[in-house]
Amino acid sequence: PVTFADFRRLLAQELQIEESKIVPEASFLGDLMVDSIKLVEMLLKLEENGITIPLAAAWDVDTVGDAYNLYKELE
Repeated sequence: PVTFADFRRLLAQELQIEESKIVPEASFLGDLMVDSIKLVEMLLKLEENGITIPLAAAWDVDTVGDAYNLYKELE
């Protein structure tokens, strides 16, 4: 299983933002400025690293914590 620290590192790398901004309560759209296209690209990149979040479920993801919790539920 991927830890939150690893998840956070991958997100920071993919979104090209500081890791310190990747906190569970950070909103992808409001805080991290991730639009729907970037969200899909990010999910595909995460999948390449063994973190699968179905695209259909992605529309219910608002925060970093939501994304990580969804990954953990589906693991």
